[in-house]
Parts: sequence; structure tokens; C-alpha cells
Amino acid sequence: MTKTEAIEQVRKAKLGHKKWVSYAKAMHMGIAVDKDAIPMMETDCAFGKWYYGPGQIFSDLDSYQAIEAPHALLHQTYMKLFKARRQPLKSGFFVSKSKAKNEKQNNLDGIMNQLIQVSQILLDNLKEFEDDIKNMNDIEFSRLI
Repeated sequence: MTKTEAIEQVRKAKLGHKKWVSYAKAMHMGIAVDKDAIPMMETDCAFGKWYYGPGQIFSDLDSYQAIEAPHALLHQTYMKLFKARRQPLKSGFFVSKSKAKNEKQNNLDGIMNQLIQVSQILLDNLKEFEDDIKNMNDIEFSRLI
């Protein structure tokens, strides 16, 4: 693998992440999305398959290691959003249906905002990782692969 190919893999992984987030946003807006398009586990999405697969050759880099926690948190946040979306409204004698609907939507919006924030952290970390690869000289890079 060349340095250029490694950078292309990172960029492809970033695109996979952005696609995943776009599906999560669509689901949040009520658009029907194939459940397989938004894997819940961080090892099952396109990015995760790269990160926990071929990407492991970079595991000694701090910038690579910094990716794991926000990536896992992103999937945990999505799972929280998915579960909250499926919960029935909590209306009743003291809470009107419209109030319960508003409360649920506010909760969903809050979780979606968390997902977007974590996604941005992940993208920032990926940029730093990509920059680290770009800034390596050929000898440093050859030691990784």
C-alpha cells in the first residue's frame, strides 16, 4: 500500500461515515430508511469495517486511536435515538397527546443534535489522522505497513 492509497482509504471511510449520518438524519426526519443502511454496531458500518479491518495497520498512531471513542459514542447515540423514536407517546390523564408528542420530538431533536456533534468530533479526528499520514515521510510510512 502506498501513502496515496492509504489517504484514499481514509477519505473513503470518511465518505462512508457521512453517508451513514445522512441516513440517520433521514430516519430522524421520518423518512423510511432500510435498517441495514444504518448499522447500530460500530463494527458493522462501512467505516467500522475499515477501521477494525484494514485500518488497523495505523493502530500505533495516536490520531488513529483518537477515532475509536467518538465512533463508538456515535453508534451509542444512534441506538438511543432509534429506541426513543420507537417508544410510544406517554400521554394520559395529566398529559395531553400533543404535549407528549412535543416532548418526544424535543427529546429526539436533542439526541440528534448530540449525534451531529459527535459526528463532527469524529470528522475532526479523521482529518487529523489523514494529516498525520500526509505528513509522514516515506520511511515512517513504510514502518507502518
